[in-house]
Amino acid sequence: MKHKREVAVTLTPELFDRLRVEAELLGVSITWLVASLIVDTVDKVPISLTSL
Repeated sequence: MKHKREVAVTLTPELFDRLRVEAELLGVSITWLVASLIVDTVDKVPISLTSL
């Protein structure tokens, strides 16, 4: 059985606009940019595998 993991993110309109502009400048989708920011943040937080 596969488990699907999802993360919901709420962005203020101002932050969304800033990230959209940044994504356009980088030539990536805003979805990819937001996902990479989440991964970078989560990677810095130690998580016990037993808590998953």
